Amino acid sequence: MQTDNEKYNETVQPNTAFLNELKEKLPEFFTKEGSFDLDKFRNQLKDKNVNELSEGYQLDFIGKDYARRQAGEMPSTVIVPDEKQNQGEGKNSKNLFFTGDNLEVLRHLQTSYQNKIDVIYIDPPYNTGSDGFVYPDSFEYSDEQLKDMFGLDDDQVERLKSIQGKSSHSAWLTFMYPRLVLAKRLLTDKGVIFISIDDNEQADLRFACDEIFGEANLISQICHKSRASISNDKIVSNSHNQILLYAKNERLVFDSRKEIGTTPKLNGFNHQDGNGKYKLVPVDGPGGAKKGNPFYNFLGVSGYWRFSKERMQKMYDQGLIVKTDNNLQQKYYLSKAKKSRKTVDSWWDEKFYTSSATSRLSKLMGGELLRYS
Repeated sequence: MQTDNEKYNETVQPNTAFLNELKEKLPEFFTKEGSFDLDKFRNQLKDKNVNELSEGYQLDFIGKDYARRQAGEMPSTVIVPDEKQNQGEGKNSKNLFFTGDNLEVLRHLQTSYQNKIDVIYIDPPYNTGSDGFVYPDSFEYSDEQLKDMFGLDDDQVERLKSIQGKSSHSAWLTFMYPRLVLAKRLLTDKGVIFISIDDNEQADLRFACDEIFGEANLISQICHKSRASISNDKIVSNSHNQILLYAKNERLVFDSRKEIGTTPKLNGFNHQDGNGKYKLVPVDGPGGAKKGNPFYNFLGVSGYWRFSKERMQKMYDQGLIVKTDNNLQQKYYLSKAKKSRKTVDSWWDEKFYTSSATSRLSKLMGGELLRYS
């Protein structure tokens, strides 16, 4: 007996996912039968003085329609709790850990997490030829079903099936495309996705992401020095990877960029008391704040001070002024410190090495890590 999702999947077309998203955003352009009114849409563009493109370029690859169809399908499996894990090490965990086909997992996540994820990071197969990536051995549909779904003839079906078990660019894109589409749907309006990749598929990945997320939503392609070792057998040692960073809506991320920051660097004296962490900063002194306040002696230290003598005394009585050697310092509580933005242009530092990350993660998790693909 077929489930409702299985019945639905039989009706899915390559553009089903796109039309569902369009219907959600622009319901006024759909008829009561569910068809998209293209003429009405064209007229609206003209009314807004938007020129339709007569020329352009697009991403094409063997399996694209099949990949687009996969992005519109519902899950055909059920999630079964791992009782052993849930009663053991994962008993008090607030995280979700799924094992299984990641495309199917992404379909399941749509139900509860669509438009709710702020940050996604994925480390897909790089398709280097030695990383074990091949497209799954078979399609889940018969030749006749493929012909009917996509309007293919015998030669086109054979061409589509030619990517089975292969690691070609088309095979890799067919694998990645639906996963990226589903990942985008999970992001909040201010959400971002980081994708690691190397030179083998960097161009194809960027082309696919431009189509799925939109060129305008590319925030950056970050150069990441992933290892310290050098490959002397190459003309140029590829000791780095690329990390593509896309937003669901770059404008919203840009407008909220002041919320993204780092804790101020703790230079000089760093202490901690019952009120939490603080640092000491100079309150000026000899040759200091000459404007506004006269030269005076306070606690045996003479200078031009940032504050009046009365205020300095009050702050000292409150424990906010500390005498250190021959100078005066002000307590600066980090809980009150404003975040400061630090714009980066690359991740070219040993602290970002893959080996360093593995070491830190092992230390964090308290033991050796198992890798799941």
